[in-house]
Amino acid sequence: MQTAYLNEIAEIRTGYSFRKAAQLKESSGLLGLQISDLRGMKVVDPSRLAPIEWPGRGSPPVLQHGDVVIAAKGSENYASVFLGQDQNIVPSSQLLVLSVIDIKRLLPEFLCWLLNYPETLHKLSELQAGTKIYSMSKKALQQLKLPIPDRDAQESILHLSQLFEEEKRLTQALLNNREVMVYGLSKKLLYGEII
Repeated sequence: MQTAYLNEIAEIRTGYSFRKAAQLKESSGLLGLQISDLRGMKVVDPSRLAPIEWPGRGSPPVLQHGDVVIAAKGSENYASVFLGQDQNIVPSSQLLVLSVIDIKRLLPEFLCWLLNYPETLHKLSELQAGTKIYSMSKKALQQLKLPIPDRDAQESILHLSQLFEEEKRLTQALLNNREVMVYGLSKKLLYGEII
């Protein structure tokens, strides 16, 4: 297995720095992506994003298919991958955007998985600076050394991860159903409907 520094496998750029709070504007066709939008989201979901007005000149720096975004501020540096095609999503400056250089060598979905892997999250926490509000610089992230398995191993890891996520979803659904059943049975016992 090979290893590589992050700047060898992905171009890294910061999100757009809005001079003032992004203004909501339905008709602009642009969606704003902020740190709070990434929580619990492994894939960027445009339906959860607010439309914004573009205050800048020229074309907005929108996400491209396969871009991975990672929080540069705060204590949780979770990553999400953008797999859309037609949405124009502008990431805020609180995010770092990673574009895989060679998709034949590294799948963007695998890079996202790898950045969310517990060992990598620990390494990311060591790259943070600050006392109350942690931040991670582009320069620090460029020096993150990562293991890069072959393409087959990447696909196998992603498949295992998808199976595990589905198992977690089904287990939670079973627990929710069980809770409803126990609550209903308890209510009937409480009011003497069952003898």
